[in-house]
Amino acid sequence: MYCRKCGAENADHAKFCGKCGAELVQIPQESTQEEKSAEKKVEENLQKDFEAEETENFQEIEQERKQEAEQQETKRRKNFRIAAAVGISAVLIAGVTTGVYFGMKDKQEKTFQTKIAMADKYLEDMEYEKAEELYLESIKIDPKERKSYDKLAEIYTAQGKEKKAEAILKKAKENGAVAKGQEVPKKEAQSNEKPAAEPVPDEKPSPNSSSQEENKGEEEDKGEHTQDQDKIDDTKAVSLETYVDKVLVPKYGKCTAGTYESKYVKKDGEKKIVQPERLEKQKGVLASKLKDFDGDGEKELLVLMLKTGEEDKAKKDEKHNHVYLQMYEKKEKSIKLAAEYLALRNVMGNAETERQGIFLKESGGKIYICGSTANQYSLTARSHEYGMFAVNYDGTFREYASTKGLLTGEEHEKEITDISAKLEKIGLNATAKRMRGYSELWFEFDESGVEILAELTTTEQNGTEELSEFYETYDSSVLKPVQRKVTLKFDKKEIEAAAKRTEERLKKEQKKDEAYQKILDEYQEALLMGASEVQKDPEGYPNINPLLVFLTETDKGKTEIIYTMYDIDESGEKELLIGSRSNGGDERVVGVYCFDGVDAKNMFEDQTLAERSLLQIYENGTMYIYGSGGASYGNASFYRMDGEHTVIQTEQYTFDMEGHPEQPYYNDKEALSKEAFQKKLDSMGKTVSGLKWKTLSERITGEADPEAAKKAEEAKKKEEAKKAEEKKAQEEKAKKDEAAKKKAEEAKKKEAETENAGQSQEGIKTPENPIQQEEEQTPVYSDSEIQKKLEEYYAKGTEDAKGEEMTVLEQESTKSEYIVKVTTRVPGNETAEQVLYEVTVNKITGETVQKRVLTDGKTVTFLLWEN
Repeated sequence: MYCRKCGAENADHAKFCGKCGAELVQIPQESTQEEKSAEKKVEENLQKDFEAEETENFQEIEQERKQEAEQQETKRRKNFRIAAAVGISAVLIAGVTTGVYFGMKDKQEKTFQTKIAMADKYLEDMEYEKAEELYLESIKIDPKERKSYDKLAEIYTAQGKEKKAEAILKKAKENGAVAKGQEVPKKEAQSNEKPAAEPVPDEKPSPNSSSQEENKGEEEDKGEHTQDQDKIDDTKAVSLETYVDKVLVPKYGKCTAGTYESKYVKKDGEKKIVQPERLEKQKGVLASKLKDFDGDGEKELLVLMLKTGEEDKAKKDEKHNHVYLQMYEKKEKSIKLAAEYLALRNVMGNAETERQGIFLKESGGKIYICGSTANQYSLTARSHEYGMFAVNYDGTFREYASTKGLLTGEEHEKEITDISAKLEKIGLNATAKRMRGYSELWFEFDESGVEILAELTTTEQNGTEELSEFYETYDSSVLKPVQRKVTLKFDKKEIEAAAKRTEERLKKEQKKDEAYQKILDEYQEALLMGASEVQKDPEGYPNINPLLVFLTETDKGKTEIIYTMYDIDESGEKELLIGSRSNGGDERVVGVYCFDGVDAKNMFEDQTLAERSLLQIYENGTMYIYGSGGASYGNASFYRMDGEHTVIQTEQYTFDMEGHPEQPYYNDKEALSKEAFQKKLDSMGKTVSGLKWKTLSERITGEADPEAAKKAEEAKKKEEAKKAEEKKAQEEKAKKDEAAKKKAEEAKKKEAETENAGQSQEGIKTPENPIQQEEEQTPVYSDSEIQKKLEEYYAKGTEDAKGEEMTVLEQESTKSEYIVKVTTRVPGNETAEQVLYEVTVNKITGETVQKRVLTDGKTVTFLLWEN
């Protein structure tokens, strides 16, 4: 920048001339045609930046952009020299340029906001290309605003362009982009520069640990935070007993035991995702313990330090609260921070329910410092995080067992066996047992023989009423805040209360197992009794799906009942899923049960899961059910669990292809085409897969209770008696047929004797049995003819399904009958089929009997060759 008074060159950011001391004012100049061309080229290069998918390409393009920018700046400086030489009045220049400057700034801001608003609308409508173009243009206007970069990363991720998403976020970081109102003060930025390190394998010094003596030279260049820490380490005449109160608390603050609340807020840029606000009121010293941790005869000071708003390596561009273990030792006449370890991640953050804590466990002459995090997100996003550690100290923190950070989904399955075995070795048996039984990697803080230092919990307070209202509007103000409890001191009474809670929890889990067992026993008994007995006594089998039992009986062993356990809403309690599987195909859920604290409860008692319905469970906790009323009519409903052992219907659509062919899915708020509705389903993410289904036969072998076995034996005797009666009736019928045959033969003989004796016998056919005569006169249809005719008939469609949805399967052929099954597609699942009709064709007469398997067993009789 050049001084308007003396013409001396100054730094671009200078406010006063270094030569004459005059105030410096930047004069915006109208760009020449040559400059505009250069600017256009810069913009084109910037566009290329965002489309580069390899890091080296991105860097080369960025270097080219910088060179162009330097050329442009050189030209502008030349213009400034000219303006200074002309000697334009300083006062006039200041007034005019200030007005022009702020006018341009206002115009830029308006343009920026307009483009952002338009881009947001396109993104909401999933028009990614238009949104991308506008976000790129907004970055050119204001490269320091963070939102545009984040939205572009979201678009690229949705399109499967992860490298492109990484590149744009890297560009944001290089440009120093931050969200408006979230600029980080210089001091805070410096203090947060030190990244949180990750744990390492067993019995090795953790990278989270640090030795003040070894790293003294390194830490001199790490900013203000490290310098302050050095001052603390050099504090003399302070004992370990008073160090927390006299040094650490005044410097970093102190957490206070109590209950706090965090209201729900919308996640940035999201309309339907809300989360609790991260708690920032509590920070600093959480707890401390003076003890000989390394067994050298001298006590060390263990401090649990809560640091808020730290950037999380595992979740880039997010800030979280973390708890560190800090070990202080007295060396010579000063207190030194000997080691530090990142213990608990993401505490009192955005999860609906949390349970974190740290305790001490002595075993084998060592003191183990143990802790874990268990976070569950269940309101608008379904996921969970588990992380646990057990370390000891010998001058540095050494890991005995660790998940190496927070794990989600099924990542933790492989850790269960190894970690649980290690915990048993140091006497943490209750935790090890529960880990193996429920696959959850967190500690039982109420174990006997442990000393709890701190426990942090978050609990959701919303019931059915609040959640129902929220899912209608997605208005976070209708939700009750989550409650956060900080517990720091554990006296005898509290420890006894904690032990009692553990005992009650274990009893509840046992009761839940027994309740689910009761459901499985009911299905077992129903299978033993048979479908007819179940239909006669529906009140005796209140928890089963009768159709499922009927299908297993009529489908000749090709349909089997299966079951599994799955935590739909990530509440920590798994639900029981009952399903069916036909011919070894895909599994179909037909029953969902949860435990309400007393008994197992059918979550869809209104028969939502009927014979022509399909349930899909999504990973985000949404349950989607499509119920078909025919080929062109049905309803689609979305449900979520409410935390009180029931389900809430969040949305419902009617499907009417005949009445609304263009937008067949509709409700009182909107109408959607098939494509738009499919996009809605796709937006929910992935459906749950990889469930470990078991067949009911695996579980019930040899496990029938005496009462069920007795009933089954009685049913078996009734069945045998029924078969005996049928056999007797068949034998009597056979005797009558034989007598009729003999009588016919005698009549035929007499008729022959009375014929004209003079009539020539040659060429005269002897009259046969009337039955035989009818058989000879009636044409017999072949199997292939009948199969072809059936396919033609059902291709026309019926009252129950369209022709293209049905398939005629060849099944069985006898001397006089041809028997087939007609299947139809399962609504909402193009790859699955179910039996609709059982059809029997008389080969002699062509008479056809159609029995409807689904719903009511209705029978229709018709002549095949007349249709």
